[in-house]
Amino acid sequence: MAQEFYKDGDKENGGRVIGGSSITPDGGLVFDRDRRVIRLTRKRFLPEDIVAFRFARVLEESRVGYVVVAGYTAILFGRGRRSDDIDFILEELDKERFMELCRRAREASFTLMQGDIWSEDSVKRLYQNYLVEGYGVRFMYRDIILPNVEVKLARTDIHRHALAHDIKVVVNDKFVVRISPLELQIAYKLYLGSEKDFGDAVFLYTLFRDHIDRDELDKWCTRLRIDCRMLEEAGEL
Repeated sequence: MAQEFYKDGDKENGGRVIGGSSITPDGGLVFDRDRRVIRLTRKRFLPEDIVAFRFARVLEESRVGYVVVAGYTAILFGRGRRSDDIDFILEELDKERFMELCRRAREASFTLMQGDIWSEDSVKRLYQNYLVEGYGVRFMYRDIILPNVEVKLARTDIHRHALAHDIKVVVNDKFVVRISPLELQIAYKLYLGSEKDFGDAVFLYTLFRDHIDRDELDKWCTRLRIDCRMLEEAGEL
């Protein structure tokens, strides 16, 4: 899947085709905004990364549309903090597709926190009593409680916008994870308002300052009734 990134653009690094603009001087972070693809090079991985990449692979192989939202996005790009969970928003799934997703997740060494992934009846109850009702379902990788994956179905216009405008992040030319649009992610973090969320918003804004759509960011800030100027003010401290 990562090979999809190398199609057009300038040829570098032994003939590989790389497009986009470098965010960092060393070329370890490249953003191709037209294709909505980010190429990221990481020297080491955190437990959150391993869990996120492995669950994202399950979703990719299952052809389930998804985006990662919340704090892991900042962690992915290098913010020095940890998270107990990785939040995934999934496209609308019927019961049969969710059962198939759980089967593939089971084969990839994931289990369920609220039920038995080996039991069809348990999986059906989780779908009906949690996902359909708007609650999250949590998956554990190799029965390790933290960090875990929380999945919810897209229920709002914001969720659906994020899915329709996802950004594919290709890590070390090997792993793929899709994230919410940066402008929406930054604005929503400001909207949540906690110190941790504000720090995530400032981190992402500072990193991608010259590569985000300012009009799009202002649109989301207006819709969420928050003042985007606080990002600039925080950057000047």
